[in-house]
Amino acid sequence: MSRSVVLVVTEDSQGDRLDHFLGTYAPDLSRTRAKDIILSGLATLNGKAVKPSTRLALGDRVEAEVPELEHLSAEPENIPLDIVFEDDDIIVVDKPVGMVVHPAPGARSGTLVNALLGRGLGLSSLGGTLRPGIVHRLDRNTSGLIVVAKNDESHRSLAASFESRDVGKEYLTIVWGKFDVESGVIEEPIGRRANDRKRMGVREDGRHAYTGWTVREEFPFATLLSIDLKTGRTHQIRVHMSHIHRPVIGDADYGGVRRTFSEVSPHYRPQAKRVSDAAQRQALFARRLSFAHPRTGKRMEFATPMPDDFAELLSLLRNPRGEEGRVIGVDPGEARVGVAVSDESRFLATSDETLKFDSDAGVAKRLAELAVERGADTIVVGYPIRMDGSVGPRAMRSRDLAVALEDASHCRIVLWDERLSSSEAERIMREGGEKARGRKGRVDQIAAAVILQGYLDSAGR
Repeated sequence: MSRSVVLVVTEDSQGDRLDHFLGTYAPDLSRTRAKDIILSGLATLNGKAVKPSTRLALGDRVEAEVPELEHLSAEPENIPLDIVFEDDDIIVVDKPVGMVVHPAPGARSGTLVNALLGRGLGLSSLGGTLRPGIVHRLDRNTSGLIVVAKNDESHRSLAASFESRDVGKEYLTIVWGKFDVESGVIEEPIGRRANDRKRMGVREDGRHAYTGWTVREEFPFATLLSIDLKTGRTHQIRVHMSHIHRPVIGDADYGGVRRTFSEVSPHYRPQAKRVSDAAQRQALFARRLSFAHPRTGKRMEFATPMPDDFAELLSLLRNPRGEEGRVIGVDPGEARVGVAVSDESRFLATSDETLKFDSDAGVAKRLAELAVERGADTIVVGYPIRMDGSVGPRAMRSRDLAVALEDASHCRIVLWDERLSSSEAERIMREGGEKARGRKGRVDQIAAAVILQGYLDSAGR
């Protein structure tokens, strides 16, 4: 339950901060709680969402929805998280699909904030009790990278970087339709729709928004785009893509869910329908994030591979008849990379060769060439997470290689748990009479075959 509050700024309050004004004149609200409500998007100034520090003018109209007090709390919860990086100042998380960033009406628990608090982390207080440490957000059904501040100093520094647009943000999205040019910019203001406050639209009185796009891969009726986001307006990519009549596939709010396909050639309509049916959410994720570290100033860049549902949707576009042919398995190492290949029926994995590791890009290029030579459309990369399920340096190297493979090839890239693959490879060699000593490259190949066989057995069930 919530109650509506409407206030008009009088002469006595002009020049006051919004949070102070709301906390003073709205019944039973403190300034801290008023700030939480503003940061949660539940308060507007003249119909627009603004910052708590916004100064008021005579005659301004302030509207707020005030939830019951128990709705405005963030409790620790034991929720697994995919931690990409963590130190004393920041934590970078690969947020999954379906997770809300912070508690709000309709999402009291299960949020990223609940999960972070459940890890016993100290977080910045600048976001209030609902948004501790939260500097930027991703939609519930947009997955990908998000950075959180662990102290107030880091929060201020990161917030300044976002404000000055010194943060690099790359998204991947799959949209309906094709483009006549390879790249472009959409620079249209975005604001809340007058007839639906939960949805955004291009409006003359909206806030400036900049979306750069580049064609990454084209299909007969859809396009994979790389998005360079300079601003961070609510639903920005989805609104801008819809504005140019290229809505994000699966986006129910902005025209991305299709029931008819009259604009698609009859030959491709069955495939278009399969793609539409397979898209259970908007085909959009935050792939890269770069910024200056708030304490050291060192430029940091993080990347994450495609989530499974996004990769599967892309595979439907690349392979109209379904995935077929061989599969390559990879065991990444610091010095060598073991490679295995399946038979054409995808039943049996066989060790193939060992590559010398020089760089992620170099190995990815060679594996992409191998995929073409072997007739493979899927590459399975060993993902050596720790026995407790956490991610360490070796697993991060696998993630980096997976991203490089996505850039170098048109294969579907799968990260596969390989916690016991090396031990299993050595056991296989011992039982086969081979000595592991001096045959490290052979161990890598067999480990790759163990990884690949695990994937094939799972996929064949």
